[in-house]
Parts: sequence; structure tokens; C-alpha cells
Amino acid sequence: MQSFARRSIDLVAAAALVLLTTGAASGQDVPTSRAYPGSFWISSGAVGPAEPENLLTQVGVEQGITVWERDAWFVVPFASLRLSADSQGYLWNNKHPSMLGVKLVRRVPGGVVQGGGGVMFERVEGSNDGQHPTAFANYWAGWTADRRAHLGGAPAGFPGHIDASSGLLSGADPENWLTAFSAQQGVAINRSKIVSIVPYAGGVLAFDSKRRPWENRATYDLGVKAVRPMVGGIVEAGLAHRRQHQLLLDHVDSGPVAFVNLWIGWNPRTISSR
Repeated sequence: MQSFARRSIDLVAAAALVLLTTGAASGQDVPTSRAYPGSFWISSGAVGPAEPENLLTQVGVEQGITVWERDAWFVVPFASLRLSADSQGYLWNNKHPSMLGVKLVRRVPGGVVQGGGGVMFERVEGSNDGQHPTAFANYWAGWTADRRAHLGGAPAGFPGHIDASSGLLSGADPENWLTAFSAQQGVAINRSKIVSIVPYAGGVLAFDSKRRPWENRATYDLGVKAVRPMVGGIVEAGLAHRRQHQLLLDHVDSGPVAFVNLWIGWNPRTISSR
């Protein structure tokens, strides 16, 4: 437990360094070209009490090209790559799917709705099969700081967001339909383009069609984070008390977690691929 605490402290220290060294947002406008929407993100932190002393790091990049648009509608072929690794070596956390696909995107007030499909590339354990059909639907919307920070503005007011996704999203478990809902609401207790402090509450509900214990969890967080906006992105780091309910096992645990998140998008005023 002491080694885990030391790793958590190291993680928060690294986060503080990132927050202090990342370039601040300028008054420059975010590019509005619609040709090449894409994003890059990193997330690292403790999984939570359901996987004690396990640190999970995820990296993702997506690049698309808008081939058709009309008003708030877009058709976007895209390629994406995601890498995930943890400190405990669990198979469900260690994966590297890539995807080629096409999606239909609709801008809505404060967010985006998108759905599509394609081919996912990732080898199934114990098999040579590495290509699988994929389909997905996603809705994301943010208000106040979440929207402004993703465009390079200072967090303000009552930042929050909601996110819902569903689909064949795991190349290592290709026939398993995954669904997740999340929401977060915060209060910006100071408003700065350098670093803002945001106490928040949030939750994630996830389940699947194959009834994997690690895919069926309800997670609740109460914490505080430091948020630093950048042009086209945001970096944040924080601490939270996390309560996790393993739904199939009917088991509840709680404990502290630390995390660092970075998200950068290009052409974000047109299509958000968060």
C-alpha cells in the first residue's frame, strides 16, 4: 500500500509539472477548417478500489477527413489507434486496437452525436484472427468550462459534461457489445487561463453483453482537480475519493485515486471527436 501511495504522489507531482510547463491559451482563434478533424489524448491514473494498486495508462489518436457536409451534418472517414497498459498485467487493460471506418456526425447544441462502423484490428488471445467488424454510437455534450476549455478559454462557472457510448469497441473481445454512460459536474472556485481549481462530482456506469465482471461497474467520484486550458485542448490533474460497485459480484469498495488527463483536438469548432 505504501508503494502505491508513493506512486500516486509521484503521479500528482508529474501532473503538477505538466500543468506548470504546458503552454497557456493565447488569444488566437482555433482553426475553423473542416477538412481534417482529429484528436489526441492521454489518460493515466489509478483504476480504483475494484483493482487495488493498479495504475492504468491510455493513449489514443484519431484522424479523419470530411468528405461531405451540409449544415450541421458531416461524413468523416477516419483512422484511429488506441493503446492501453496497466501495472498489474490484466488482459482486459492491456490492448492496442486500431480502426479504419467512417462515421456520420451531427453537431448539436453544446456537443456532438456520431455513429458509424468499420474494421477493427487487434488479435484475439489464442487466435490468429485479427480483423473484426465494428460499429458504434456516441453522444457528448459539455457546458461552461468543458466547452470553453476545449477551445482554449478559461474555465468558468459550473463546468460539466455528459457522455454516452455504445458499440463493438474491443478488438480483443470482438463480439462483446460495450455500453457506458458518464457525467461530471464541477464548480470553478477560481477562474484563470493558467490553472483553475475545480471541485467536482462524477460517475460512470458501464456494462456489456457478455457479462464480463470487469466491464460491469458503477463508479462514483468526489474530488478536486487542477485544470489548465490550451489552444485546442485541456490538461487536468486531480485527486478523488472513488467508490466502485462491481455489479455482477454485488461488491462495493472505495478508496483514493489520482489521475492526469490531456486532450487536444484540431478543428474542434467543427467536429468534436472526444
